[in-house]
Amino acid sequence: MDRNVFKIRKAFLVPFMATVVLLFLLLMLSLVKGQPLEKFILTFAFVGTFAIGLEASSREITVTSDNIKIKKFFRVKSITWSNVTHLGVVDLNKKAYFLITTTKGFYFFSNMFENHALLIQRIVDKLEDKKIETEVKNYLEHPSERRSLIVICWLTVFITIIFIILKLLSV
Repeated sequence: MDRNVFKIRKAFLVPFMATVVLLFLLLMLSLVKGQPLEKFILTFAFVGTFAIGLEASSREITVTSDNIKIKKFFRVKSITWSNVTHLGVVDLNKKAYFLITTTKGFYFFSNMFENHALLIQRIVDKLEDKKIETEVKNYLEHPSERRSLIVICWLTVFITIIFIILKLLSV
């Protein structure tokens, strides 16, 4: 049985999870000696980024010959190919969002998945031509990579390290 599993890119998850760990460290330093507002803001930032990181690391799309399974945090949607009515794409300056419309609703995902061009190709291979937008085929000829979010994550890691150093120097 042909089965392909696609997850969120490690190039994004590594710096994002590093940010979560560094925020936790900064929060612990703040709890030792910090202002109440600082503790509140860092707690809020840590909990939010931790939740997003947990959700992003659990995302997974599995394409088989029978169906496509979209796994998100505590949810799995299984869609048979006969229920898919449309596959579309919106490409916004290196950010691509793919929309799968079915008889029971719609599902979308971005180009932040590893080998997302292969993922789209596997989906296109399973669908009839009339269900696929022309833009999807055009996208497959020139897929775009979203690197700006990865750069922003590494920049966040660097800034958080600076805050930790400043916090350690002030203690």
